[in-house]
Amino acid sequence: MDIFYISKKYIKKLIILLAIIIFFNILIYIRNDIDVPTFKYSSNYFINKTIVIDPGHGGVDGGAVSSGGLMEKDINLAIGKYLKELLDESGANCIITRDKDIELSKLSTIKDTRNRRDLNARVNIINHNKADLFISIHVNSFPKDKSIKGPIVFYYNQSEPSKELAKYIQKRLNTEFNKYYRYKKHNKSRGGTYYILKNTKSPGVIVENGFISNKEDYNLLKKDKFRYSIAYQIYMAIGEYLNG
Repeated sequence: MDIFYISKKYIKKLIILLAIIIFFNILIYIRNDIDVPTFKYSSNYFINKTIVIDPGHGGVDGGAVSSGGLMEKDINLAIGKYLKELLDESGANCIITRDKDIELSKLSTIKDTRNRRDLNARVNIINHNKADLFISIHVNSFPKDKSIKGPIVFYYNQSEPSKELAKYIQKRLNTEFNKYYRYKKHNKSRGGTYYILKNTKSPGVIVENGFISNKEDYNLLKKDKFRYSIAYQIYMAIGEYLNG
């Protein structure tokens, strides 16, 4: 019968290796753990304020899609519904352009491509309700350079109120994403002439909540708790904008 002996030196090396593995697993857990915020504005904080939440894409239009099949339209809808819930609880008259997986082209008043009719329907909802502000929710993608990451908030070039709203949201989302980044990223809000920004009568922004093509952003955006955190930071920024 053969008997194998393990030297004390080998056992010591094995213990050190196991300790290193455990340590890095703890670091990964801490980095991936999502804090759920609890503070909320009072139930009359947004009284008499009409806010339109517009979760982009939907139905046949999936928007950006990750290599693993995660669809932008589903992320947008989850964030939008969380944001509406928060605003409703704080007294806002909150309208959401879609609360299910649908596209909106059938509600359009123009004859054009399906995509343009969908955008026109969203613009009509915002204008018809005379919104005090609107938030269009999206997720970015740039597969040609997967290192690009982080939230970017777009505002209409010719609207100072929209620029101000974008500034508040950008600051809060940068802080939220940077809680979990290994290397911090500080994106700036940007002016643009996108259809929904140019054709609405109310101040508003397009919020691109990270890049689904980036591994760090993807790992965050697939988590329901992080989607809530995004909604919460937008909610807090709206309060700062309206009462700034």
